[in-house]
Amino acid sequence: MRNKRFRRLGLAVLAAGLVGSALVLAAGTARSAPDRAFAAAMDVTQTCTARVKPRAQVDIQAVVANTGDIQLTIPPGLDGISGNAGTPLDESDDFVPTLASGDVNGNGLLDVGERWTYTGSYTADTVDMTDIVTVDATGPGGEAVSDLAPCETDVIQTPEPGVIVGVQKVSGEVLFKVPGSGKFVPLTGTTEIPVGSQVDTAHGTIKLIAGLGGGRTNSANFNDGLFKIQQAHARNAYMTLLLEGGNFGVCRTSALSAMSVDAKRKRQVRRLWGNGKGRFTTKGRYSSATVRGTHWLVQDRCDGTLTRVLRGIVKVKDFRKHKTISVRAGHTYLAQAP
Repeated sequence: MRNKRFRRLGLAVLAAGLVGSALVLAAGTARSAPDRAFAAAMDVTQTCTARVKPRAQVDIQAVVANTGDIQLTIPPGLDGISGNAGTPLDESDDFVPTLASGDVNGNGLLDVGERWTYTGSYTADTVDMTDIVTVDATGPGGEAVSDLAPCETDVIQTPEPGVIVGVQKVSGEVLFKVPGSGKFVPLTGTTEIPVGSQVDTAHGTIKLIAGLGGGRTNSANFNDGLFKIQQAHARNAYMTLLLEGGNFGVCRTSALSAMSVDAKRKRQVRRLWGNGKGRFTTKGRYSSATVRGTHWLVQDRCDGTLTRVLRGIVKVKDFRKHKTISVRAGHTYLAQAP
């Protein structure tokens, strides 16, 4: 019995020793854990006036957010936050945005999670502008962090023959691609694009505002086709819309073998509707239609280029016959394929 008591006592002492050792080891582990690293980070976003007249004021609003986990100091003046009105090598148009809100506790420090809002303005040039707001800040230990945000402003320009054309989305989805670009982008409102641009109105309607020189313009709506804008750099020049796209391979005999003769002839490849007043020409594969004010269709088919007039008079130039025909409302003309 005595031996058992000593054995139990020995086990208890051993157990207590093991627990004590575990506590020491645990405490030692806790003491040796590395401190968590703190990082400086921020995010700058910007909004600005979307569209203005030349030499008009552009208003900007920039939001600076502390997305790190240490306080940041933004120095005053251009050393902290600065705006550049699109001319990096010209400091004369630089501006300093003013803090409008966000410093909740008024300590002058961009605390973790805070979002400071700045406002400012500059004067637009005569072309589209892209301003850049840049923010430089430092942490308590001298950690440097920077970010910037650009914003584009569309400056209204008068359409000029052979240079730029005014465009406005009327309905649906309208896409355009400027010369030198690799992709089509949506047209969302009113702007100006270079002559030579391609326009896709397969699912929408666009209003084209063509320059005539001397500040004068004329306009018409176009839909249901893909076309390229062409115009000579001359006063009163007509604007030509060249039909593009479509697959003339469907006109091969093998592709049409299962169709009737009449269906083969009338198989549509591409088309474009126009409606309005002005000096516009729509050009298909075998003819072009020139208008002064009408509602008309130019349609490339397997058997030729068809012009249909719903209102007004259209002058159709037949490329193969080398002649021009006046087509009145309610009539059509087919410039036949070879």
